[in-house]
Amino acid sequence: MKQFFILLAVLASFPSLLKAELSQTATPTPTTVVSLSNSVVQWNQCSDDNGLTTYWANVKGSQVIAFRGEGIVNAPMEKVASIIIDTTRGVEWINSLVLSKVVRNISDTEFIEYDHVGIPFPFDQVISDRDFVSDVNVIYDTRTGWMTVSYKPTTDPDAPLIKKYTRGIVDCEFKLVRMSIPDQTYVEARVFTDPKGSIAKWLVNFFQQGWPQDTFEGLRKQAAKSDIKTLPVVAELMGKSAEDKIADKN
Repeated sequence: MKQFFILLAVLASFPSLLKAELSQTATPTPTTVVSLSNSVVQWNQCSDDNGLTTYWANVKGSQVIAFRGEGIVNAPMEKVASIIIDTTRGVEWINSLVLSKVVRNISDTEFIEYDHVGIPFPFDQVISDRDFVSDVNVIYDTRTGWMTVSYKPTTDPDAPLIKKYTRGIVDCEFKLVRMSIPDQTYVEARVFTDPKGSIAKWLVNFFQQGWPQDTFEGLRKQAAKSDIKTLPVVAELMGKSAEDKIADKN
């Protein structure tokens, strides 16, 4: 019932939303970046169900809320990490993702990623699709065994603004560590996404509150597939860590 009233609110504001969205996409404004990692946030638990604990937090300098989820994925860490990093599989498990690609590689562990997110019907009649450009870094801590995949908003000449889309910003991080059971991985995921444009922030927060559940559900289903291959960057990072441990013992 709540979603029904949300839909009514959006449709009632159709003329103003449409006018503002068209103006936004025709003359894009400079992106203002609010960094989740540099903001003081207090995480508040909102649910604990189906092996997933979710949280929300206010972010300094923004009306958009950040979300976080933590839980277990039944797959080896190298498999889970490869799913997250592999842009060719993103559309299979990330909700509303239409396109994901590597714009260019900066190093073996850093690249620029472009993502196009579609707006579902009937909201696509008043709200334009969003796209995002991120600087992605993959880090493996040989001491703790944690792998981090982070996404920071950036600009890149090879990913210019597209007139019919609105360029948003995303600050996202996945942290993974192997559990005592080899085929289990603990995953902590947090995200701050501002789609920009004319969408009311309360509406953004309403629709984004399902991000942890959607993300973990998609990740778990993807991890159950048998054709996932370990990416070279993951194998190299984890291989080096094993070599480092042997060297330390000697």
